[in-house]
Amino acid sequence: MKQVKFKPMKRVLSIAFLNFREATRNKLFFGVIFFFIFYLAFCILLGRLSPGEEEKVLRNAGLVGIELTALILVIFNLIFSFYREKDSRILEVYLSDFSPSTYIAGKTVGHFLICLFYLFLSGIAYSLLLFFHRGFNLSVLAGVFAIFFKLSIVISFSLLFCCLFSSSSLALLCSLFLYAAAEAAPSALRIVNTYGDKVQRFILNALYAILPNMDKLDIKAFVVYGKLPSVEFFTLIISYTIIYLFILWLVTVLAFQKKEQYSL
Repeated sequence: MKQVKFKPMKRVLSIAFLNFREATRNKLFFGVIFFFIFYLAFCILLGRLSPGEEEKVLRNAGLVGIELTALILVIFNLIFSFYREKDSRILEVYLSDFSPSTYIAGKTVGHFLICLFYLFLSGIAYSLLLFFHRGFNLSVLAGVFAIFFKLSIVISFSLLFCCLFSSSSLALLCSLFLYAAAEAAPSALRIVNTYGDKVQRFILNALYAILPNMDKLDIKAFVVYGKLPSVEFFTLIISYTIIYLFILWLVTVLAFQKKEQYSL
């Protein structure tokens, strides 16, 4: 009975760890790491060009760099690995042993692990930089942790686009545009609520409700001033992320099953 109970989780983890090993051996992973190292050097230059604000500049620029480089890593790796498996018929091998829901869950968890591992490495380098420049505090670690919530939603959307589209380029563009739209939505909503008409306000508010609210998950403003958000705040963003991810997983599994049935 115990084997039956844990077997689905073992299947999910087997797919997850396989994707994790492949990603960490990929040239893209090392390329992003080297790029981030050069970006840290650029952050130091920015800090020196901002006398009196060096700590704030380093904190803000460092978090932005971690988020953007991690975004590039997880989106490109997820999309290209998915279509590579599909084109090489590895996907058919997976589906002969695993259910579609197990495959999607394993793929998602695997890239969550990749994201966490990269955030761990980049977070250490970023923290050391701030430590030597006397700008480190616990809010920095919280900021890196909060980035994972944002990227986990992006990962789930990217996998959904992979299941919806036959073109890797289209899935990549949709993933990048969705991230940009989610980041720009709060500013656009404030402008439309102030200057727009009723139709524009209705459309923007509807889009904001559907899109992931990245502004609610972003704590860079706290980190820049060395403040640590409350426990209630973290409870809310964790709950929001889990609910959003679960809904995306259900939609992705449904889209994947429909696509595979159609292809057969």
